[in-house]
Amino acid sequence: MIHCKIYIYSTSEHISQLCTGFQLLESQKKIELSYNFNAYSRNGKTPLQTVRPYDLQGMFVVVNNTITIFYDTTDGERLLTEALEVSDFYFKRSYRPQAIPDQYKDVVFPLGLNYEVYTGMFDKLEFSRFFANSRNFKSPKELLKSVLRNIGLKYNPTINNMHRAPQRAHKPKVLFMARTWNPDNYTGGYPAENWEVWKSLCNNINKTRATVIRTLRKELGYQFYGGFSQNQYTADNYRDLLLSDEGASAKKRYINRLSEYPICIATTGLYNSIGWKFGEYVAFSKAIVSEKLNHHVPGDFERGKNYSEFSTAEECVEEAFILFEDNAAREQMMENNYQYYNQYLAPDKMVWRTLEKAIGKSL
Repeated sequence: MIHCKIYIYSTSEHISQLCTGFQLLESQKKIELSYNFNAYSRNGKTPLQTVRPYDLQGMFVVVNNTITIFYDTTDGERLLTEALEVSDFYFKRSYRPQAIPDQYKDVVFPLGLNYEVYTGMFDKLEFSRFFANSRNFKSPKELLKSVLRNIGLKYNPTINNMHRAPQRAHKPKVLFMARTWNPDNYTGGYPAENWEVWKSLCNNINKTRATVIRTLRKELGYQFYGGFSQNQYTADNYRDLLLSDEGASAKKRYINRLSEYPICIATTGLYNSIGWKFGEYVAFSKAIVSEKLNHHVPGDFERGKNYSEFSTAEECVEEAFILFEDNAAREQMMENNYQYYNQYLAPDKMVWRTLEKAIGKSL
């Protein structure tokens, strides 16, 4: 039996997919799990003892007390030096081979697409992660109130309701629900001198998404649903592009709507990352039209096979029209993403692949 000890330091939804994967593998009796929530040392090493909150979008796992793995789910390409120094394997979400220093190329590997997903059981890991973790983002009292308040009311993205087989019977129509980033609300976790970089990133993302929404509304009419979720910044700057229904972006309603739309649009996220919606689109077996992917996705994930690519709003409409009119091409792309999810993206498959890499094919 493979024993995995998880060193976990936050309640960030960034790592929910990984936690779910490890828990599923334990339920399948492929691994044994234990947890360390508050101790920062292993074999005399002290990884991530003094990091900023943004750096907590990751977790350590020690396999059979011999192999240390770090999972980095941050948006950007920056590597965490403290984690590299104590890790045998480093799996990076926003992985671009050219961005990896030569001395780390044999240690750093691509992790893959991410999205928020849980097991659906508030088990020992989830309880301890939220209430016994001294590096929490919220106090245990605040978290307890939130959990009690939302029991039975809040939609929980679980492994059972966060994937679908291709829905071929649905008529072709296009979905693009997005958010804006407030350039004056700096949350990037980097030094103050990078605020101007942050502002530029936000403005570029907002502008691209706004142009795509306007163009799709104009060209597709009722066969397109999309717009920005509502908040004060969006209302002040993009009032004409707000979603028609104020509650449409709530998780449960978004997922229900996603299930009904065969063609979905994706744009680049922060720091040129692949947005979380992309992972959800693949999990729900969608035909995808996306901006260029700047980071590597593991496995046989390819342009033209799993997604179509655009660089302008006009190209976005053109690619959407192709999938709209060509039933065979659309359904084949949906099937390709269904197969990819079951082989690479399902949380247990993603985690098992990393363990295979770390331990070897003898698994």
